[in-house]
Amino acid sequence: MLQQLRIDLQDLGYRPSVAASAPEARELLENERVAAVLLDLVLDEHEDSGFELLTWIRQHHPGLPVIVLSAAQVNSASIRRAYELGASSYFVKGNVPMAHIYSDLAARLVERGTGRPGSYRFGRLEFDPTRRTVKLGESEARLTQQQAALVLFLAQGSKPATARDLIQAGLFRNNAAHSTVHSALLTLRRRLDELEPGLGATFLHASARGYSLVSIHE
Repeated sequence: MLQQLRIDLQDLGYRPSVAASAPEARELLENERVAAVLLDLVLDEHEDSGFELLTWIRQHHPGLPVIVLSAAQVNSASIRRAYELGASSYFVKGNVPMAHIYSDLAARLVERGTGRPGSYRFGRLEFDPTRRTVKLGESEARLTQQQAALVLFLAQGSKPATARDLIQAGLFRNNAAHSTVHSALLTLRRRLDELEPGLGATFLHASARGYSLVSIHE
């Protein structure tokens, strides 16, 4: 099935990358910009490795769509567990036509998130790109068009984005200085801090590899 998936996805215009184990998948997600994940729950390591990888993806890449495929974990408890851990969809291999899986993948790439269509959930925080709002509990902040575009871009990939990535994505002028990008992200952090002190730096994480989004938990 793996080979068929790769061929079909290439024919549909995607550029699939394959990981045969959870460690390989984590390394790939940290080093490549991935738009969605097709996850087989049964990996080589042990029975729960797929669930553990799903948990890790949700913790480190909360906006990334994850479509679960499984032939072994077909009982209702496993399906419920997958959704509770953040699966976007769940398909039992052999029970549905492959076209249904590809159709769901296309829909997830349009939605670019989890939860209801058009919104992203990062733990306690919800981002609605259509309304350009970020909500935490009962508090809500409206973002500028550029700020919403920045959050949306970071939510759509797994790899941290550098200032150069954000410029090349068209979020800033081609000749914009990197300091301009960092200043805009600092302003976004301050806007998020209005919802909860320190939220900006926690949610919009900065590292030597770039900027990424982190789920907000209790």
